[in-house]
Amino acid sequence: MVMGSLYVAMGGVLAVLLPAQVERIDPDGKVGSLAIVTSVAFAVTLFSQPLIGAASDRTFARIGGRWPWMLGGALIGGAAVASLGWVHSILALAVLWAIGQFALNGVDITASTGVVDEFERGRRGRPSGVLAASVAVGAGVGAVLAGLLTATPPLAFGALAAIAVAGSVAFVVGRRAPRASVVVASAPPRSRLQADFVWAIAARFAFTLGQQAVSTYLLYILSDHVGVSARSAPLLVSMLTGTGLVGLLLAAVIAGRWSDRTGRRRPLLVAASVIFTVGMLLPIFAPVLPVMFVYAFVQGAALGMHLAVGGALIAEVLPGADRRPGRDLGLANTVVNAAQAAAPLAAGAVVLATGGYVALFLFAIAAAVLSALAALRVRGVR
Repeated sequence: MVMGSLYVAMGGVLAVLLPAQVERIDPDGKVGSLAIVTSVAFAVTLFSQPLIGAASDRTFARIGGRWPWMLGGALIGGAAVASLGWVHSILALAVLWAIGQFALNGVDITASTGVVDEFERGRRGRPSGVLAASVAVGAGVGAVLAGLLTATPPLAFGALAAIAVAGSVAFVVGRRAPRASVVVASAPPRSRLQADFVWAIAARFAFTLGQQAVSTYLLYILSDHVGVSARSAPLLVSMLTGTGLVGLLLAAVIAGRWSDRTGRRRPLLVAASVIFTVGMLLPIFAPVLPVMFVYAFVQGAALGMHLAVGGALIAEVLPGADRRPGRDLGLANTVVNAAQAAAPLAAGAVVLATGGYVALFLFAIAAAVLSALAALRVRGVR
């Protein structure tokens, strides 16, 4: 519930509303301005998850140590997102979105620690898949709502913010009692965990860098590379996001369960990179709208596999061996945020330097290959 509602706001803003708002404010410099706004916000969130995660590890409250941080993040982040529809400068947009990202990432880390808090090692593929599916559903719903409401920015931003706040409040109010963290004595040695943790998050970093670089510019890819009209592009982003959502849901659930059943996670991560590469090749050789729907499904399936299996892999190699999941997962997610911060800048530089989007797809493919190589370096998990 909480992750789904959170990503209604995050997905809708990132995929549709923020690019559209940047284009309204600065139509001629939209590529560079979007890179600045998103990169500033992502850079600020580098401090959010480890700080709030560590604080929630040490907080004791009747409703659970994580939930006060979740509620505070939802309220502050929701207020910042709701304000985005009223601004008319790139500077104000960057500042407000940075505040919103920082606070909403606090909701993210306090919710995602449940995979470690409540599931033992070896059984985290399935909950990681469910978590990925919840994120995907939320992002898909958010993109659809944003596409429908994009003509009225104050209403669009306000509606998505309200959903994020409502989901967090409902989750905390409806939760009877927090469960104790699951600590497994059979964790690998600390030195092995530390090395594997580095490689696991390196794999997530590279994959996120490639995937985010392309998805951030999907609106512009449709209008400038595929050739659809500017009026229809936002709605088509919603439709493509929904298509990718189908692939993501199927792959996340199946891959998460399969990795638990077989105990093998690394081969599935390599497979995710291969599938992602195939998806990126499609718009290079056939930049037409029907093929873009195939692309959306394929890259959605690759992302679903990577989120489910990669999330389980990281959860099993935490340096604290499940004793400080908020801190350790916060550090892992910080690396993901670093990739998200770097992706718009890298993508913008590639597009501006080459004058097109083919090089951007090739950049994403290279990142996927590096992700697969890093996953193969993890030794403590098959």
